[in-house]
Amino acid sequence: MKMHSGFSLLEVLIATAIMLFGVAGYVQLQSHYIKLDYTLNLRQQAVTLAKQKLNDLRSFSVVHSSAGQKSYQDIQTDTGGDLTAGEVAVKLWQSQTQTIPFELHWQVRNMYFVDTDNDLVPDTWLPEGNANLPQTLPVVAPKKTLQITVGWQDQFGEALSVSLHSQLTPVPFTRSQHVVSANIGNNQPLPVTYIPSGDNIDVLHHIDSDIAIQGRAPTIDVMEDNIAIKIEQNRVELLANEYEKTRLESQLVVGCDCQLSQSGLGKTPAMAAIQGGKLSTRQGHEMFKARGVAKAGQHARCEQCCNDHHDTSAMVNTQNYYRLESGDAHKHYNRLGDNIFEEALAEGDEYQEVCRFKRVDGFYHVASDLVQLTITEFAAQHLAQQNNRDAYTAYVKHVLAAYIQNTALPPPMIGRDITLPLGQFQLAAYGIYMERLYAEDLAYLNTLITSNDERWFALAPFYDVNVTLLADWRSSDTQSVNILQQAIQTVENVGQDYYASYQRGVIENLMLGQSKIYASMNGSNSGLVGHAPLSPYEALNVKEGNGLKVIIQP
Repeated sequence: MKMHSGFSLLEVLIATAIMLFGVAGYVQLQSHYIKLDYTLNLRQQAVTLAKQKLNDLRSFSVVHSSAGQKSYQDIQTDTGGDLTAGEVAVKLWQSQTQTIPFELHWQVRNMYFVDTDNDLVPDTWLPEGNANLPQTLPVVAPKKTLQITVGWQDQFGEALSVSLHSQLTPVPFTRSQHVVSANIGNNQPLPVTYIPSGDNIDVLHHIDSDIAIQGRAPTIDVMEDNIAIKIEQNRVELLANEYEKTRLESQLVVGCDCQLSQSGLGKTPAMAAIQGGKLSTRQGHEMFKARGVAKAGQHARCEQCCNDHHDTSAMVNTQNYYRLESGDAHKHYNRLGDNIFEEALAEGDEYQEVCRFKRVDGFYHVASDLVQLTITEFAAQHLAQQNNRDAYTAYVKHVLAAYIQNTALPPPMIGRDITLPLGQFQLAAYGIYMERLYAEDLAYLNTLITSNDERWFALAPFYDVNVTLLADWRSSDTQSVNILQQAIQTVENVGQDYYASYQRGVIENLMLGQSKIYASMNGSNSGLVGHAPLSPYEALNVKEGNGLKVIIQP
């Protein structure tokens, strides 16, 4: 019998057909996943835009219509607030110039609580225009219902939309904020049992055996080209094996577009100070100096930011200044391009500024700029281990002591390098910031440090801020490790999956090898809102971390 080796033509044809069917199925599956990822990304953008509009409508400052102010009465269908109805162009990725058009619209209905069963007692909410409403209605509707809709088209031309429903009452934003933070009838802070977050995002620093500090990942509010963030930090005390919240420290950092105006009255900054062995805040005072005005359609705090954030030689001499550059009072510039600046000198000249507002006694006051000391990169789960958290607290302590004593910073933390397989992984970055202190207060803390008095740590006004979604990231070897840097977006609910808000600080391990990943930021307020440098000085003083080595193995 004659033996044959190899494959018959029929076998080859069958194998080829099976392979082609498999490839076609794989391509179809990949296309499905690409479409799904793109659609989810656009949906997240639409939800973010709807939330921005909701916050915009909520931020009215007066009830009745008033020229130049956002009012409750002006909120009607497709009117009210700063964000206008219609097409809104959104840039999805930091590295791309292409924008995606979204359609933003909202419907508003005035609601009235009325008596519908003739017992002289109001019992039902009815919308404006309802036949059962009485002929005479209040001038101001006691409630407005909102439906905010954002529509878009996916890459295949399919029309999609999301809707957000909410309600408004005629309580101005500034007044409602004060009510939330006030202790009615009691000047002492209300003790609240505090459960420290265990999400590995918010690091609990034990200051001593009885006191701990835990920051919260910042909320982020994007308004067109400018960004505002809210930083909160809990100072808690351990009593009877339970944490009791003793103080909630809250700050806003807001980016603004300004124009120089005529000189006039403006405030000096609120300053951290040590008085009577305790950390406190000295409020600023008015003085005659240069001023600016805010362009329209920005954060409500920009008016005060543009007006007050100016330094004079007298302010520098008394240490009551906002920010120094090369040892002098800071100047203002209009950024024309990468490292291209035009100084604002005459009335009407444009410039950019970023201000910090600190909450004192329930109200926000414009404060001196924060000083960034370090930025450190981690694997996202690095601080899940207690020994790593303890090492980080010790590092923070050494950094603060070096700043106070005006000595060299300690070497970067060790033990952060990671070995990973191919795929996508989230990294994290934390920035250590400190409020600027008067020279005499720094000298006092230095005395405590040199005498081994551990009270100094509790008196240092520092903030450990999760800057993962705000920092700029880079990879030393993009062939092995690519890094995703999506444009900064609004993040409101930090209690949910914070890093899923948008992709920033996410590495893509593409091939075997290694790379070093760096996070960087401007060293002043501007870095906290992802702003480009405000001046030539800032452009030369960008803070970059020591880097995190990523080794890719099978």
